[in-house]
Amino acid sequence: MKVNLKDVARLAGVSVATASLALNNKGASKETVERVTAAARKLNYVQNSLGRSLITGRSCTIALYILNDRDNPDLTGECTYFYPFMRGILGEAEKAGYALSFAVKLWDEVEKNSVLGQSAQNKSCDGMIIVPQYTHPYSFLPDLERLKFPYVLVNPSASFDKGKTVSLDNYTGAAKATKHLLESGCKKPAYINGSENHFDAVRRRQAFLDVTSAAGIKVEESALVNGNFTTRSGTEAMQELLRRGTAFDGIFCANDYMAAGAMNVLLESGYRIPEDVQIVGFDDTEIARSMRPRLTTVYNPTFQIGAQAMRRLLSYIEDPNHRASEKVFAAELVVRDSTRGTDKLG
Repeated sequence: MKVNLKDVARLAGVSVATASLALNNKGASKETVERVTAAARKLNYVQNSLGRSLITGRSCTIALYILNDRDNPDLTGECTYFYPFMRGILGEAEKAGYALSFAVKLWDEVEKNSVLGQSAQNKSCDGMIIVPQYTHPYSFLPDLERLKFPYVLVNPSASFDKGKTVSLDNYTGAAKATKHLLESGCKKPAYINGSENHFDAVRRRQAFLDVTSAAGIKVEESALVNGNFTTRSGTEAMQELLRRGTAFDGIFCANDYMAAGAMNVLLESGYRIPEDVQIVGFDDTEIARSMRPRLTTVYNPTFQIGAQAMRRLLSYIEDPNHRASEKVFAAELVVRDSTRGTDKLG
């Protein structure tokens, strides 16, 4: 027999209205909340989300929007990078009683049709986590700010309020990877980047060039190739480097998937790794541990970033005047077999 709110109210010795207020933290005393919560737990009562939304005026839904560039692949389908990130969001959302909706939207669609502003205005969700990815103008932000709608940006290139951002320190992570290659004996490093207008790629490329320049190493343009973060693009980029006749003894790839593609080409071409060429990736995805040799890379705590983004969004939903400082996660080097470094980890 299905348990309803009336059963919970009867067991707790309160009215149905009071039970509803207690379960939704809407004005009931602490003692009443505890008594009603205990009754609900004892009866295994699960609150109906539609009923709760009618009471609270909320949709009980969080929207995750990943913005994509029309000229680039949908990375949510090309690699597992976003999987732990989404698990981090979903875990925190479920604990708070929220459902998660997810959509990949093209930038031109977002800008032309004001997709995010419309979603905020019609209250189809209570808040948004937005992953802009690319460096296009953030035309949607003024609308969200004007509507005072709760949102959090992940790895943005711009923002009105740093407290509404959760980021990875891409620059420092890439700098560590580049320094590791140089300290491991590389004299002629090459670089395979992601899409040139992807903000993560922009920061990682800049770090690579700054570190090599500081070390007195001039990196020729022929040693810089763009991919798009997919394995196939890493394969094609590596083939292009070989076709150019570029001299290199180390390669920093802006993510693990491109590193996998590059490594396959090198091994098939007779290069030994790390004896002839050292390789470093970025993100520490599952592919880094399954490759042979295992890939030296930079750890990107995507699960923790997702969880933090959700917790921060909940704070803004509960208190529109919430204030916070920017949250930046460190990116740590993980040394494995694809480089000649000595500090082996994981």
